[in-house]
Amino acid sequence: MLGRETWEERNETEESQMRQPHRWEELLPEEFNEEMARASIVYLACGAMEDHGLHNALGSDPYTAYETCLRAAEISGGIVFPPIPFAPAGIPGYSREELRSGTRDLYPPSLWVSGELCERIYVEVLESLADMGVRVCMANGGHWPADLLLQRIEKEHEGHIGSMRFWGGGTVRLLEDANRQLAQEDPLALGHGTMWETSLLMAFRPDWVDVARAARIAQSPIPSQLKRTSPEKIAHISAANPALGNRMINLAAQRLAAKARELLAS
Repeated sequence: MLGRETWEERNETEESQMRQPHRWEELLPEEFNEEMARASIVYLACGAMEDHGLHNALGSDPYTAYETCLRAAEISGGIVFPPIPFAPAGIPGYSREELRSGTRDLYPPSLWVSGELCERIYVEVLESLADMGVRVCMANGGHWPADLLLQRIEKEHEGHIGSMRFWGGGTVRLLEDANRQLAQEDPLALGHGTMWETSLLMAFRPDWVDVARAARIAQSPIPSQLKRTSPEKIAHISAANPALGNRMINLAAQRLAAKARELLAS
């Protein structure tokens, strides 16, 4: 059975050869139970496989949320479930009929599920966690419609799923004030797939970003939401940097971990 000392010893090996003590999929059953005994918190990361321009990989949303959860678990303890790569398109999330109607812009290779199915997936995962005896779940959406849906689920369930405390939100909810300040300092920073979101991805997967490709978005035959973005914002993507991304992800992780500890204590 692996204890805390064993994990610290493993930190001296190559990261690619290590198992991580907070990743659900990498834990043995005894390790899982030990971590739940230390801190009965599960983090869920949600987001769609979505177009973020020619310069960003499609997994930007779920894996930004996942990285935030991993950093939060390092602070608070607990376990991070593998990222759930589903979220609704549109606000509010499109229904199944709307998705199938052929009347909505869906920007392939983005991939969506209906709002009602997505809600059912999220709620059933939460119910299963509550059935397992998890005391606190923090559901973090890296995609704005997922963020809004998780907030609504939290409100409708009054912050509880069975006996489990539950927080629902995402990157936007966690960083609302920080983003407001950033918008004042740099009016071109925010926007879908633009400088801010590109910086987030650069912070943990720089190999998923190629900012030079952003200049080709308008001429590309590939559909993209960024075709509606101003040329000034597209040009400003070149200012994306991992320092900004790390600052934002760390702030979100700190706030997520603090809320998890608060719910666990209550």
